Amino acid sequence: MQRTWLLRACPLGLWALLHGIPPAAAQVIPPGSAQANPQDTMTISLAEAHRRALAQNPEFLAERQDLASARGQLRQARVYPFNPELELQAPGVGEQAAIGEYELSLNQEIEWAGQRGLRIRGAERGLERAESTVQDAARRTFAEVSTSFYEALAAEQRLAVAREMAQLNEQLVSVTRIQSREGEISVMDANLAEIESGRARAAVRAAERKLTSALLEFRRRIGLAPHQPIRLADEVVDTPSPLALSVDSLISLALTRRPDLTARQRERDQQEALAQVARREAIPNLRVGVFVEREERFMVSGGAGEPVDAGLEAPRLGLGISVPLPLFQRNQGVVDERLAEAERARLNHEAVDLAIRTQVMDAYQSFVATSEEHRVFEEDVLQPARANQRLLETALREGKVGLPTLLLLRNQLLDAELSHWDSWLEERLALVALGAATATLSADLTSSVEEAP
Repeated sequence: MQRTWLLRACPLGLWALLHGIPPAAAQVIPPGSAQANPQDTMTISLAEAHRRALAQNPEFLAERQDLASARGQLRQARVYPFNPELELQAPGVGEQAAIGEYELSLNQEIEWAGQRGLRIRGAERGLERAESTVQDAARRTFAEVSTSFYEALAAEQRLAVAREMAQLNEQLVSVTRIQSREGEISVMDANLAEIESGRARAAVRAAERKLTSALLEFRRRIGLAPHQPIRLADEVVDTPSPLALSVDSLISLALTRRPDLTARQRERDQQEALAQVARREAIPNLRVGVFVEREERFMVSGGAGEPVDAGLEAPRLGLGISVPLPLFQRNQGVVDERLAEAERARLNHEAVDLAIRTQVMDAYQSFVATSEEHRVFEEDVLQPARANQRLLETALREGKVGLPTLLLLRNQLLDAELSHWDSWLEERLALVALGAATATLSADLTSSVEEAP
């Protein structure tokens, strides 16, 4: 990454040396890490940040539980839904006689219209939907981590610019105080230097605050503790040329790779399968069983005509079958509900398709615009501002510029440096948005998700 060169380009350091003022020590310790052991500091690249986010980000891990839930639903769908029923009746229990009477039955409800297969198919579509949903969560997590990473990098560079400018202002104040005492410059000019020095110190504090916030957000995104010392690896690849990209090919790529679009299609397939299940469940199940019964046997006496206990009959074995009559309950409401859910999923699929096309178009146009903006700042703003600083060295030696001109040119370079990093960040964020819109922030979302613990 291109580093700031404000200190070596600006002639204030040369001016301070010419007047015998030692340069101020530059503060280079990132905020919040002054007490950190360098051995405990983690160096994190963008790829490492992506890996850590998949392994440690609680929000992503929570969404990843959808996979476990869907696997549980598929496992349950494969289980036969009805257990056999064993029933024993012994009406003579508690009486002195006929305690040997009993009726034992074993019944089983049987689905015979293919309901179980349809439930399994619906659960399989549900698992595929969950896989796509988790992949989409990974896509969004990558985008959030990349955004935080680049924001923290830009904040580091802005802090470096602010610190270098504050150091130069301290040198300038030391010079102007001597010149003011010797009567070489007016009190007003000396006060101008004091004012600029105070503004520079305030700018350093503001830049430190923003960097601290950016690093805290980055740690949260990758699942690190807020106090964990980190250093960002600035091995940032160059952005591709917008001319090498075709918006039509990017849209086609996004429609092929975006997991949220796949999730909507799988949701529709799942709801259609569940609607078929509801229709089949209206078909009555068979209930078959076997029973064994044993009853008391009576005989009529010859004289009084009264029944006489003749003992127990031999056990009898029988079969039973029953079928409910679907006169009223035929799952009409359930079928309508699931068909409505399938239609909702179809409309959601169309909505996501349209949103993807819009997101890719918007991200592409933003990337083109920010790339041009960064090029303008790089070539037409920053380079001339740095050239002015080189010209200022000669003018200072020849005594052709005063303090107001010096401050003006220095502030011009400061604004150019800060605007350069602002445009750099906007270009990076636009590239992240384009990568998120086309699902290309990671080479393989599927393997990344499956490899996460």
